Amino acid sequence: MAGGAAIPVGVTFDAEVTVTGADLAVTWRVDNRSSQELIVPTLVSHEGKVPQGDAYIVPAGNTIEIAQRLFDWPDEVRELAVPPSVGILRVGPGSTESRTIRIPRPLTTYHPFGGGFEDGPPGLPSTPAGVVFCLGVVPEPYPPALGLRTVDGVEIATHGRISYTRQHRFCTEPVAFR
Repeated sequence: MAGGAAIPVGVTFDAEVTVTGADLAVTWRVDNRSSQELIVPTLVSHEGKVPQGDAYIVPAGNTIEIAQRLFDWPDEVRELAVPPSVGILRVGPGSTESRTIRIPRPLTTYHPFGGGFEDGPPGLPSTPAGVVFCLGVVPEPYPPALGLRTVDGVEIATHGRISYTRQHRFCTEPVAFR
């Protein structure tokens, strides 16, 4: 699940996933000791849409992925009037950024291409083996396909094949979840 594009030397990630009866809490940190700026999708807003939460919630095999990352264009989604976008955070060289997000239980699917699936987005496993958190990081130089722009004071990027392949995905090990 982790992997993707090469990440500059000096970029590290750590995260802790805590499961309680009411929610999941994820505290993550990216330390950028490289000479390149990074962008991190944080789902602070989308162009023209109100976010349903602080992270995407998608199936990942027999686990559930809590994601703050860019997504590839699914084969099942043909066209959308407006490609999905996500708010981003810039992490400069020599900087560290950290966040804590909370996801209420019960978990429900939240996919950036959700409305584009004919039969709805893929469902979550009914008895997941665990839950993982994945964070996407895109190093400079940024491809034009990211569509970086500012809308209503929020810097955003566009999901899609090129955006997805240009990011590195940091993922935690699965945490037990029932």
